[in-house]
Amino acid sequence: MPLVFVVFPFNTRSPRDRPSVFDWLWAAGTALASLYLIVDADRLNHRWEGASAVLPIEVIIGTGMALLVIEACRRSLSPWMAVTISLSLIYLGTSQWFPGVLHFKGYAYPRMVDFVYLAGDEGMYGFLTGISANILFIYVLFASVMMKAGVGAFVIDVAVRLAGWARGGPAKIAVIGSALFGTISGSTVANVYATGSFTIPLMKKAGYSPRNAAAIEAIAGTGGQIMPPVMGAGVFIMSEVTGISYFEIIKAAAIPAILYYVGLLAIVHFLALRSGMKAVPRAELPSWGPVLRHAYFAVPFVMIVYLLAKGYSPTGAAFYTIIVTFGLSFLDRETWMTPRKCWEALTEAAFNAGTIAVALAGSGMIVGVLTRTGAALAFGGVVVQAAQGVLIIAMILIFVVVSILGTGIPTTAAYVISVTVGAAAMGNLGVSLLAAHLFVFYYAVLSDLTPPDAVTAFAAANIAGADMFATGIEAFRLGIAGFLVPFAFVYHQELLLKGTWTQILSMTGFAAVSAVALASWMIGYGWGRLGLWLRWLCLLAAGMMVVRALILQIVGLLLYVVIMAYAAWTAHRARVASDLAVTPG
Repeated sequence: MPLVFVVFPFNTRSPRDRPSVFDWLWAAGTALASLYLIVDADRLNHRWEGASAVLPIEVIIGTGMALLVIEACRRSLSPWMAVTISLSLIYLGTSQWFPGVLHFKGYAYPRMVDFVYLAGDEGMYGFLTGISANILFIYVLFASVMMKAGVGAFVIDVAVRLAGWARGGPAKIAVIGSALFGTISGSTVANVYATGSFTIPLMKKAGYSPRNAAAIEAIAGTGGQIMPPVMGAGVFIMSEVTGISYFEIIKAAAIPAILYYVGLLAIVHFLALRSGMKAVPRAELPSWGPVLRHAYFAVPFVMIVYLLAKGYSPTGAAFYTIIVTFGLSFLDRETWMTPRKCWEALTEAAFNAGTIAVALAGSGMIVGVLTRTGAALAFGGVVVQAAQGVLIIAMILIFVVVSILGTGIPTTAAYVISVTVGAAAMGNLGVSLLAAHLFVFYYAVLSDLTPPDAVTAFAAANIAGADMFATGIEAFRLGIAGFLVPFAFVYHQELLLKGTWTQILSMTGFAAVSAVALASWMIGYGWGRLGLWLRWLCLLAAGMMVVRALILQIVGLLLYVVIMAYAAWTAHRARVASDLAVTPG
């Protein structure tokens, strides 16, 4: 946490090239508060939480540390995160005066400091912060080393070669590039800046409006955080909370992530067809030669999945993959991990890990308040009661809550806070533990696309020179298929690799075509232009393909095929009529 006060200035008027005196003081304050717990660890480890006395010095230090965590979150994350922590602490101190399900007997002030500052499993130094130190840092370092070693550039080159030749190629490069880049990044905004600085100008040149280009990149960049094997800090927390291995989680998340990008690829393809965009001539694309010369950079992707599958711990798998990636960098003089690159990777990882630790320290306090006061269980009961036991209504309510909580709050914090209240409600309605947690996690990620504070859309709009709020609305609209994927895998556990291979493959096929049908409904195009009624029939077909009745799924598939055939036939007739109209004589 001291790094946050050194790196992030107090406000826009603060010096940018150096920390101020107060920054150093606050950094020292956080260091001393942590040092107190280390120096007096023997006594603190043997005290009884809730029973042993809280010393006056601990009340003072704990109060100061809580304020410093809030300020660190405001600087490095967002004001909304700071406000959320503050409101939770205010609620803890005033809960005895709240009516109904929010009423709680309350705590004396020293006891509040006890669980916020001194508790071992909750509060700012609870298990969430422990995860950031024990597991997350090495994955942040893993991402930094991969980028400095040239793996990120290799991923973009692969995307250019795979999709550059197609209609709407630049947009498809953004989609594929962000999907591949997301496998190592685990950060939505990092995905947008890493790929968008290259793809957004290309999309604008190809004919996409600045708003569309920014929205497509925002959707693609956001999806990178749900793409295995590196899915951000939230998945490591999910593994610790649920007891489900990290490998099982990323394995279950693979098909939903692919479906997300299938829907987005269909969106950009139909946009290109509707706008009459031409493909980039293959002669203008870079050759496969330079890409294949760096094909060995695929080894880290395969290696980390292999090690996890073989039972290595997430930390061990990342460590050995970092070593191999470091060695691979020396196969090309341009990608050598020089001492300067190593230093840059370490400092970048340290700064990123600092912001994650701050987010988790703040989230730990919020989650502690929700669980200690019973507010989490109370909310879960309210959701089940409001839904009248109907799962689809409960999921819609949880989606709304997660989207609101995720506004302006980092994905990890949004997931941790939301899953405390959402997963229990879904579990009470018969949803499996993994599906419930993944449902909340997906919408915590997608909250980065949800107005009014759609941070990834705003980042992409900044690159494209587009209106930020309009880009957020457009990203939400074009990303509709991705927003419906979690509903599909809750109802169809086959999408989480539960069931026979026949069931898994057939349901994946239906879901993929459903995502394409949703794209046709949204864009108004398929194998030709679609009128209003045909668009709504596409929506009907998409819905039928993800219901639980096989006969309805088949009918939905056939309906969409008929719609596409009819659209292709009418488009052909229009072309023939146009050709006859311009033929002389």
